[in-house]
Amino acid sequence: FIGYLDHDTYLTTESFDVCLRATASWMKCVDMVLTNDKVENNSASCVAMALTRPPGHHATKTLSNGFCVFNFAAAAAVHAISLPNCKRVTILDWDVHYGQGIADIIKDYPNIRYVSMHQVPAFPYMGQEKRISGEYGNIKTVPIPADSTWICGYKAAFEDEVLPFCFVKGEWEADLFIICAGYDALDSEELASCSLNAVDYGTMTSLLKGYIKDQRG
Repeated sequence: FIGYLDHDTYLTTESFDVCLRATASWMKCVDMVLTNDKVENNSASCVAMALTRPPGHHATKTLSNGFCVFNFAAAAAVHAISLPNCKRVTILDWDVHYGQGIADIIKDYPNIRYVSMHQVPAFPYMGQEKRISGEYGNIKTVPIPADSTWICGYKAAFEDEVLPFCFVKGEWEADLFIICAGYDALDSEELASCSLNAVDYGTMTSLLKGYIKDQRG
C-alpha cells in the first residue's frame, strides 16, 4: 500500500503494472475488432470485452480520481484512430456516473465522439445539463434523474438522445464503438439510485446494434 490520491482512489506497489496491463487489454480488444475479416468486409460485427479493474472513465489528463487511475477507454479510442482502418470512434458510456475524464481527454480529437448517459445528481457533479459541447461538438451529456427505470427515464433518453449522436449516416459514421459498460445503474447499487436490471443492459446493446445496422443500410 502506498496511499490515497483522494478519499476513493488509492495506490499500491502493484497499481502501475496492473493499470498498464488493463490498458493493454483494452487496446488488444481494439486490435481484435478492427482486424477481423468480417468487419473489414462490412458483413458482420465483431465484439470484444475487456474485463479490467480499476475503472477508468474519471481519470483526466492530469488527475486520477473516483477509483480511476488510468483512462482505458480514452487510451483505446486514441489507439484506434492511429490504425489505418479506423477514421472515427464513438465512446458510449452508460455507467451511472459521468466520465468527465474521457471528456477531458477526447475533447481535442475531432474524430472521437463521447456520449454519456448518467444519473444527476451524482459524482463527479458535472455534466448535469443535456448538451453538446467541445470545440468539435464531440461530447454529449444526457443526464438521467435519480430513481429512473428503463421505462421511466432511460428508454426515451437512449433512443432519442444517445443513439442519434452515436452514428449519423453521411455525417458521423463511426468505424468502432467503445462502451464503458459500468453496471452501477442497477437497482442493487448502493452508491447510486437508478433502477435498471440486467436485462436492460442487453436491451441497450441490442438497440445500439440494430440502430447501427439500420443506419448503415
